[in-house]
Amino acid sequence: MHLIADAAATLGSRFNLIFDPRDHCAYQNAYGDFREQPLDLVLGIKTAEGAVWALPFTRRAEHFPFVEQFGTLTSIVYRAVHPGLGVEFVVRVRSPFYPRDARISTAPFHYVDVQVSRRPAFRWERCESPLEAGELVFELSGSGVEFARCEQGFRYAFTSSTPAEQDGEPLSAAVECWVEAAAAEAFGASGLRRPFNLADGRKARMNLIWSHWQPEPILEVFEQRTPFKYLSLFDSRREMVAWARAGRAEIDERCDLLDHAVEGWSLSSSASDLAALALHSLLVDSWWTTRRDGRDWFSVWEGSCFYHSTIDVEYNDALLYFALWPELLEMLLDEWADFEVDGSETLGPAGKGSSFLCHDMGRFCRVGRQGYPHHMEVEENADYLLLLSAWASFTGNVAKAAGKLALCRRLGEFLVEADSTGNGVPDRGVANTVDDAGPAVQYGREQVYLAVKTQAALWALADLEQKCEAKDSLAERWRAFTSKSVKTVEDEAWLGDHYATALARTTEGLTDPWTGEPLPPGELAGWDAYSIYTANGLLYLFLAGIKMPRWKRNRLAADIEAAAGRTMTPYGCRHSSAGERTVWFSQNMWRDYVAAYLGVDMLGNVSRYWSYQAATGDNWRSSLYYDTTDANNLNFYPRGATVFGMPMSAAGLRLSRADGELTLAPVRTTLSVPLLPLADWAAMRIPVLTVRQREGVASARLSERGLLEGLTPTVVGAELEPD
Repeated sequence: MHLIADAAATLGSRFNLIFDPRDHCAYQNAYGDFREQPLDLVLGIKTAEGAVWALPFTRRAEHFPFVEQFGTLTSIVYRAVHPGLGVEFVVRVRSPFYPRDARISTAPFHYVDVQVSRRPAFRWERCESPLEAGELVFELSGSGVEFARCEQGFRYAFTSSTPAEQDGEPLSAAVECWVEAAAAEAFGASGLRRPFNLADGRKARMNLIWSHWQPEPILEVFEQRTPFKYLSLFDSRREMVAWARAGRAEIDERCDLLDHAVEGWSLSSSASDLAALALHSLLVDSWWTTRRDGRDWFSVWEGSCFYHSTIDVEYNDALLYFALWPELLEMLLDEWADFEVDGSETLGPAGKGSSFLCHDMGRFCRVGRQGYPHHMEVEENADYLLLLSAWASFTGNVAKAAGKLALCRRLGEFLVEADSTGNGVPDRGVANTVDDAGPAVQYGREQVYLAVKTQAALWALADLEQKCEAKDSLAERWRAFTSKSVKTVEDEAWLGDHYATALARTTEGLTDPWTGEPLPPGELAGWDAYSIYTANGLLYLFLAGIKMPRWKRNRLAADIEAAAGRTMTPYGCRHSSAGERTVWFSQNMWRDYVAAYLGVDMLGNVSRYWSYQAATGDNWRSSLYYDTTDANNLNFYPRGATVFGMPMSAAGLRLSRADGELTLAPVRTTLSVPLLPLADWAAMRIPVLTVRQREGVASARLSERGLLEGLTPTVVGAELEPD
């Protein structure tokens, strides 16, 4: 892989290092802008003659003539070659992350492993001055950074400030970090080196720990500053670093297991590369702190927008939580419940007794009220109902979900009352997440996208009511509305080869949510366009094995294929065929996964999405994962986590621990994917589904069946081999 900007980041602890080869520096992000503190990093070798050759993160040394980069979920690896010196130089920066292990994942440190070795020359190469002796070198400098020597290396400090747009006074806080190596020599105020001699043919190594510690609470949650989670797991930075050194072998073993699960799948290297960059980007955005009452707080910045855990964004991110760490989603489901708004604010008297959820929970370093300029009532309610219902079915924790049933009923009631015409299709509170699309897609009345998502959400709510065995169940009310809505969409939205974007064909009564101004009268441009969003709301029903109403699946599949043909670009599909130019990769991936459950294999599109990340990653101001092409500014974005739905959808995984059911309907007859939601992470065991075709007959092998206690596995479309 060629060089792109990438990040070493820890879960929720704000120790983020962004390595940018184009800007020739490493940026450190703590509490403000992602590039808030540039660091000139000399990481390389020094020859006996005094010449320094380094990775391209400095302007103070020559760069190696050849450098390549590799990413895994837990590391970034740089391999440099200097043919003239006959050496290979390798650096691995590992940021430990392991599912459901807060100690490993939140500890604010990175391992930096440096190695140099002889490189055998090919017969057509000439190594004029083979290097035998020199020094491995690590040295930092930076404007506004204070450096000082410490026992095994050096420490440095700078001031982090929140962006100027922060409500109230900007927050400023000191950031202090350490770079240490047990077997290295310090030089100057900010350097470490280790002599080497390659004459005997052995490799030379220098192993560093780059750490951070913030004892002061930073994130303000409902007007109370909250300390970082890791402070409750370690008594001091010294204890943490000692633990990191002593437990290195075990931490590496666990990280390697996770890395290999993704690197070893058959979904292409593009999917593996995208998963690595996406996880790094989400970790850069994450916060994990502890409130005064002892409850944990977890939230994720919306990348360059800085909103905390926007529901419609986490609706996509949650595929990572379902795959690796359901407890993170559980925290979010609890937190969003505190951001409920009376439905009458949008619906007037019709909204009495209903409610909707805020778009987000705050911005920058303050949580407590929505930061976004307008609500997205129908979408956020539907997203929440789908997430909670799927989480309950997926994890089997129905009792926890039952505690939110009263809230869910209020949210469901809003969805019903948002339909002012009685046809089952919401027409009020319908502004949605696609904020750079035309009016028909973004806030058109009677959107088919939101109609189908509302159908799915209310059907899921009915299923949850049944699982909870709720008294005075409203399941039939939700199902009746869904059935009416499905009939309306099938009767009025189907245009022969695709579904319309919106049932409303004019701008009558339509207001721009950004300006508050009504649209000029006339036809609603794009109402009949091909859209990639029609079936968006169905994925969690598939994933969690929730029984579905009788949608016409052949039409849904045909709609997906027709829309793809009308909206495709070199990087993926535009929102619709109505003229929008922007591609959103998370929404393309989401469409691909729904298609897989409908029997349409579009998973190969991931190479398109990765090619854009590679293109932007070595361009000006490259900003990790971009969710959109150049007409938008969604970078450092967490939504790339959608990629973790790929192995689940490829396997056609339907998991309901609440019902004891596991169904696999692979979309390919040649496939090997880890079933990450079924892993026992503590025991380091991950089931793998392998599908092969021989002489026209597909067979499936499922490893680690001992982890499936309480589940009855069924494979559709392939014969399951005996255990």
